[in-house]
Amino acid sequence: MPQSSRSLVKIPVSELQVGMYVAQLDRPWEETRFVYQGFFIYDWRDIQELQTQCEFVYVQSETEVVEEEKTVTAPSGKKVITRVKKEKTRLVHKVPAYRELTKATHSMGQARQTIHDVFRAVKLGRDIDMEAVTVAVTDIVDSIMRNPNALQWLSLIKDKDDYTAEHCLRVCVLSIIIGREMGFNESEMVDIGVCGMLHDVGKVKVPDEILNKPGSLDKDEFEIMKRHSQYGRDILISLSSAPKSAVDVAYSHHEKVDGTGYPRGLAAHQIPLKSKIVGVVDAYDAMTSARVYKDPMSALESLRIIYDVRGKHFDLEVAEFFIKTMGVYPVGHIAELNSGEVGIIVRSSNEHRLKPKVLLVLDERKQQRKETIIDLSINCLTDAGKPLRIKEIHPNGAFGVRLENYVKKGLRLAEYDD
Repeated sequence: MPQSSRSLVKIPVSELQVGMYVAQLDRPWEETRFVYQGFFIYDWRDIQELQTQCEFVYVQSETEVVEEEKTVTAPSGKKVITRVKKEKTRLVHKVPAYRELTKATHSMGQARQTIHDVFRAVKLGRDIDMEAVTVAVTDIVDSIMRNPNALQWLSLIKDKDDYTAEHCLRVCVLSIIIGREMGFNESEMVDIGVCGMLHDVGKVKVPDEILNKPGSLDKDEFEIMKRHSQYGRDILISLSSAPKSAVDVAYSHHEKVDGTGYPRGLAAHQIPLKSKIVGVVDAYDAMTSARVYKDPMSALESLRIIYDVRGKHFDLEVAEFFIKTMGVYPVGHIAELNSGEVGIIVRSSNEHRLKPKVLLVLDERKQQRKETIIDLSINCLTDAGKPLRIKEIHPNGAFGVRLENYVKKGLRLAEYDD
């Protein structure tokens, strides 16, 4: 398991970036206008303020000892895989999630208002305000760059009302998070966020009785539903300000790599990468959301389905990367343990994918208990002496546990319970 230690690094103020933790200045704190002695840089205004008052500062860095596999040639000529330890040093570049929560909530609110304005404009035959969409998505990207956990938690708090607009918002957030993990730069993250926000805009043209039918669609109704991809393309291509990538994603996010998707039955190499990413995120959010005609699936069940059809419906590499990023037990979901206790998954790691940290909130009788975090990776036991493990995970609201009541507390405890 990686071990890390923190130290301070002196850098000129010209090299400061959002998310860094400024621990010391080149002068006494009382000689400056800063209220706190030590703070995270939230935005460019903080950087400007530091640049006007200091020449250099000390920021926190983290040195992590990790093990890596290395292939060497033995004297016999045989290739042997060995594990070597290496030190990796990087500047701490992430605002704690609980501190990011206020700004993330504001960004989510602004984006929610924007997507509702988009759908309202399309219904009234007006142009979409693409500048407002870009601004809202850029705010989300900024928040995710500071710490993606806050927005990821907020995106799990779902409302059944106006499903399509809310779904687009969640697909936007999760597509950005996936893009970030895949190495997208900030411009590319904004682009895929816009694609995610507008991918289902064509559903505005689908009759409500089909869109919200409390049951399975028949063949004719499904053919009408499928037209939303064409409608979305037509709506966006009519706007000179809409990015080409958003047009492509609206048109092709239901294409499948085996050629059985719609509307064009594209082959794998013909489907744009961003369409492949949004396609997986779109399916995942749809499966894990409650609708008038179905209860939500658990995240684990949804990920199993995506895994089963990878290489057929979804691009193999994109699907596997998505599953790896989300984790076997995604943060923010309700966990039922084999002891009967219930909690919220607050942290997972690559080293212990099946044994995350859980914020316990209900006892074995499903009654309120004192909240505490347990780490399943350190051989916790039930009262019967059996290893404590997750029995099943559930969506928000299971057993009366509402994520929104625990977000700030859960994020704070997850940051400090190490």
